Amino acid sequence: MDKKRLILIIALVGLMFVVFTTLRGMNASDPVAEPEVRTIVEEVDYTQVLSVAEPMSKGMRVREGDLKWIDWPTEAVSPALITNEPTAEGDVIETLLGALVREQLTPGDPLVMSRFIRAGDAGIMAALLSPGMRAVTVRISVDTASGGFIQPGDKVDIIMQETIAPSDQPGGFNATKFIASTIFENVTVLAIDQSFSNNPDGSAFIAGSTATLELSPRDAERITVAQVEGDLSLVLRGFSGSSARAPSRAKNPDAEEKAVPPLTIYRSGSAQSVAVRGN
Repeated sequence: MDKKRLILIIALVGLMFVVFTTLRGMNASDPVAEPEVRTIVEEVDYTQVLSVAEPMSKGMRVREGDLKWIDWPTEAVSPALITNEPTAEGDVIETLLGALVREQLTPGDPLVMSRFIRAGDAGIMAALLSPGMRAVTVRISVDTASGGFIQPGDKVDIIMQETIAPSDQPGGFNATKFIASTIFENVTVLAIDQSFSNNPDGSAFIAGSTATLELSPRDAERITVAQVEGDLSLVLRGFSGSSARAPSRAKNPDAEEKAVPPLTIYRSGSAQSVAVRGN
């Protein structure tokens, strides 16, 4: 290899080294551009709609503080919802005070007028009935309605008391016989006389002369006949476990007095104890 060619090769290698070093320095000095992040905030318009402050059950009356205004997305507001319109005539909440609730109401749910029965509206009792049920009225008194402590919305058992005359008894018994039997259990009381809601202070009602009960069409026929056959009494059930059964804690002293001690019988020289059942 001649001397000129060797010098050319060395020059080219040096030039390539200079170019490589220059490009590397340029890349290291340039900052890395980060992608721009844009936060898109969409503004949502709200409209005040009517709701309840606390859960309300079917048949309750609207009282002061039961209703409140909540914010609801304007695009989700339908014409049926009750909105807080500044141009409305009168206060909507005041017009609903004393109205009856048709169904269970939950806080946070927007309300419509069809969920209330206002004073003067027709079909108040019909609105309180469950689908397929009937309202039947029976005669009551203080003695037959738990002393007046039964209120609308309570659950009761219905006991029928019958008097069987001597001539009606098979076998020729001469004594008059009285029979009491439970003909219905867990029946809802809709109204006492014409009162169909609880007292605001929670006190007991003065016992009325009639009670309106919620029964099926067939049971409505049975209780109508039962009123002719005997006297009806309403027995109040507790709130907790209204369908449960429990043994009575009461004791019957007469039954204890009739208990007969065991009888000892001797057979072939051996004693045997025999229990005797009293009448």
